[in-house]
Amino acid sequence: MITSFSKRRKDSNARRTSAQANVLFAIHPATLAAALIAALFTSGLSAQVGDSPLQDGKIGYAMTDLFWAVYQTDDAREECPEGFNDGPREQFEQLFPDHTVMTVEDTQLRQETQTWLPSTDSDGFEFKAVQGPYSWGLNLDDAVSSDDFTHPDGTPGIDNQVYRAVGCVIGFRGPDGVEYIFQNKAILDQNYSRMMIELDGVDDLQNDDSVTVTLYRGRDRLLTDATGLNVVPGGSQRIDRRWGESLIRQTTGRIEDGVLRTDPIKEVIIPWMNLGVPSIQIIRDLRFELALSPEGATGLIAGYADIDAWYYQLIRNDSTHHLSNGQISGISLYKALRRFADAYPDSESGNLTSISTALDVKMRQVFIVDTESE
Repeated sequence: MITSFSKRRKDSNARRTSAQANVLFAIHPATLAAALIAALFTSGLSAQVGDSPLQDGKIGYAMTDLFWAVYQTDDAREECPEGFNDGPREQFEQLFPDHTVMTVEDTQLRQETQTWLPSTDSDGFEFKAVQGPYSWGLNLDDAVSSDDFTHPDGTPGIDNQVYRAVGCVIGFRGPDGVEYIFQNKAILDQNYSRMMIELDGVDDLQNDDSVTVTLYRGRDRLLTDATGLNVVPGGSQRIDRRWGESLIRQTTGRIEDGVLRTDPIKEVIIPWMNLGVPSIQIIRDLRFELALSPEGATGLIAGYADIDAWYYQLIRNDSTHHLSNGQISGISLYKALRRFADAYPDSESGNLTSISTALDVKMRQVFIVDTESE
């Protein structure tokens, strides 16, 4: 299931790297020289730890890329035969063709109120959900139903209803979607989203029938090459026990043919930053499926996203201006998320509160240091 990750990201990463590389030449020479010296010094320290990143049965990985798994064809006709959804600007023009002679309260503030206080009532717009049969993801409920997708490798029963909701919203599609670009950029640029895993009890990265997997939040910047754009293996990450203690989770797993598959974790809180605004995602029954190597790991995180946390992360991180750039109507999207919800009924209303999802994840090997336990 996870062999396609690098292929899907190759073109988008190349375009992002090309765009970001232009920034390098605007850096003052003295600053660049200092950064290069620091990088070389840090690399030297990391190299002294040992030739193998697997030490005493432990190996760590830090997340460098994390975003909702969206299956895309070149022309989108398979998954989005009716095209893409309109965003706030397009909907505004349709709702208020005479807005120039109307009050702000009756137009802009009315829409902002519906964005921040959403409901499941119809907004009068047809929502274009994904119609294609394929999706990246995992079978979360060990069942196959008519609502499920099929993995491109032919595996049935894939649960990824977040993709059904966002797959025809251009802001969530790579490589140019605003959500796609800025979420991964924030992981590289900011420490807030520094999440990592440590595998313990590992005898062999190819096959091991029992390993322990601990999820931590880190405190440090990622180690990059001289461009500052590409994360390299071998850096150090201190565990954040002051602000990240409550985020620590542990589960078990197994490695088969170099692929780690973990048992579900009941609930995981993921620090999530976009456009400089800190927020969180809450994922229930979270599990990893990762292709491992001594240098890194790539694959999927899957589980059930809490709908309220998912939605408010989006609109807190993005103003209507940024949502408009990605043609993301929060008002319409909230209704779709509720309509496609498939897990965790509310104890009082019976309404489903969570929605199945999968996230593409990419990691680099790090040495995890627990300084506060010493």
